[in-house]
Amino acid sequence: MGPTIQRNLISILIRFRLFTYVITADIIKMYRQILVHPSQTRLQRILWRDDLSANVDTYELTTVTYGTVSALFLTTRCLKHLIEQHAHQFTRGSACVLRDFYVDDMLTGADTIDELKLIRNETIQLLKLRAFELSKWTSNCPELLEDNCDRVSVIIRNNFADSCILGMQ
Repeated sequence: MGPTIQRNLISILIRFRLFTYVITADIIKMYRQILVHPSQTRLQRILWRDDLSANVDTYELTTVTYGTVSALFLTTRCLKHLIEQHAHQFTRGSACVLRDFYVDDMLTGADTIDELKLIRNETIQLLKLRAFELSKWTSNCPELLEDNCDRVSVIIRNNFADSCILGMQ
């Protein structure tokens, strides 16, 4: 387990609530997108058999495994490494990933639609460099969701408290 390298949830939520226009999404199967170095897969061995009379088979997981002690650090560190490599190319996207993500959930915003479109587009481009794809888009502005064909929903700013963000109402 490594040090904490992302902002705490309260600061992310408070910052998110300050913007006029907001958008949320999450990274699809984030843990399964990150390969573990072959020298470390032996630490993720699984013993399996279909029934008590069968021989035990041994498997080594090749991706970060959700629920392990190191999973949160490893995934967050991979995102931070991506930012370090491409911050000069994707300034807004890098800032978003660094500041507006809680594990695999993006909660970001801006005071203009154009600014938020730039943030959204750069974040998408940056994450795609490492096969991270965003889904489950939600926004208080339908215009921000037009380019995202997966499951989307629009929230009304006044009824925002009725929306579920990070599993909370």
